[in-house]
Amino acid sequence: SYILIPMDAKNQTDHLKAYGIAYWVLENEVETYWLLNYMGGSFAMKYADLIEDECKIRGVKYQVIADAQFLKIREEIANPEVNKEVVKLEKAPKIAVYTPDFNAKGKKLQPWDDAVTLVLTYAEIPYDVLYDREVLEDKLAQYDWLHLHHEDFTGQYGKFYRSFKTAAWYIQEKKEAEELAAKLGYDKVSEAKRDVALKIRDYVVGGGFMFAMCSAT
Repeated sequence: SYILIPMDAKNQTDHLKAYGIAYWVLENEVETYWLLNYMGGSFAMKYADLIEDECKIRGVKYQVIADAQFLKIREEIANPEVNKEVVKLEKAPKIAVYTPDFNAKGKKLQPWDDAVTLVLTYAEIPYDVLYDREVLEDKLAQYDWLHLHHEDFTGQYGKFYRSFKTAAWYIQEKKEAEELAAKLGYDKVSEAKRDVALKIRDYVVGGGFMFAMCSAT
């Protein structure tokens, strides 16, 4: 039999934890099928007691289906008239998040300070944090996926200048950016950010996956 983890709103109550289950299964070297556009992009894997127990522990909705039922689902997806696909996942990707060590107020960054780290932490998906130094030292090559937070690569210290240029935390953030650029051998923050952006570009061109956050202004 198989475990089917639905991802549509009707059948799944915790989508982030469900993604975490899929990652955990791959970490344990169990092949997982990603059923694109089927029940919201559901996941399926061979049944095992440990997987069912983990779904229960994390509060993830699941169904146990027979081999014949899973075969029928695959036949439905294979129909060229429907916009669906089966993708077999075999390896848990190593994930890096590009985010600074300190938040906008100058305090040590916590997972809830960054949308990406907040989501990954909640989903129980492991990740490493990288920033300018690590990128310029070519550490990106060690990872399969790179997630970007809201970053200003122009070196103009972000969008808060007009409202907070006299605030102590903003002045401190500007100082830290300039000190980091100097330690990396740059005269200007903009020059350091330019080279970081180029390194990220080369990473993507070389086959690395990048997911970028964006927001409306």
